[in-house]
Amino acid sequence: MLKFYCYNFSSQMSAESIISQINDMCERTKQFKRMEEIMLFVCVPTASLEMVCKSIEDTGLVKICSQCFCAGSISGMPTAKQLVEIGAHAGITGLADRRFLLGETDEFCRDGLGELLSIGMKGLLCVGETEQMKTDGTAKEVIKKQVAVGVSKVPMEAVYRMGILYRPLWEFEGEKTDLAYALDMIDTIKQASKQALPELPEPLPVFCGCDVSTQQIKELFDKQTIDGVFVDQSRMTADDFVRMINDIGA
Repeated sequence: MLKFYCYNFSSQMSAESIISQINDMCERTKQFKRMEEIMLFVCVPTASLEMVCKSIEDTGLVKICSQCFCAGSISGMPTAKQLVEIGAHAGITGLADRRFLLGETDEFCRDGLGELLSIGMKGLLCVGETEQMKTDGTAKEVIKKQVAVGVSKVPMEAVYRMGILYRPLWEFEGEKTDLAYALDMIDTIKQASKQALPELPEPLPVFCGCDVSTQQIKELFDKQTIDGVFVDQSRMTADDFVRMINDIGA
């Protein structure tokens, strides 16, 4: 089973430090076959993106992902076409803090993702809910809509270049994940993606962005419950992230 590992760098870290840590990740995981055993992604802040793209030479070992992008021209955000020019390989859209705190709509995420995939890049659609939605029981309907709208402009020939990440807003605020609840949301995502793309021969890859242990992640991989894991630097150091990859294995 191909396992996807995605690490999200903090905007507080310098580009030089990000580059050094990416190179270390590549060196310490190069025993794994890329595209067969693992795929390694690093999400980089916009301010450091161009320098990182120019400095990482062996892109066969790691794919560089922009933390934000848009379909049109918005100050401070690169467009999908600009990501190509910079040399990035992928983009992530729909992170819960941007959805609920910055007001990025389902349609905004849809348009950016559709353009990104249409020009040959990889994309990760993030879905999630607020604490209030979790409490009042509306979380599933919110996530179903995020998935349905988010994939509605994805060209069918490009679907294999995308995945869906579950990352709720309340985790950004420090609340610990209940694994059973997270698994219920992941199952909701899988059902929603099947309904949105019924002609797809295989389900879209699903990434878990919740704060769960290495052992739990390994079990989820072994059961093929998830296809990938997404880790914030605020939750785990890059060194511990590499240790996790090596502990889980191929």
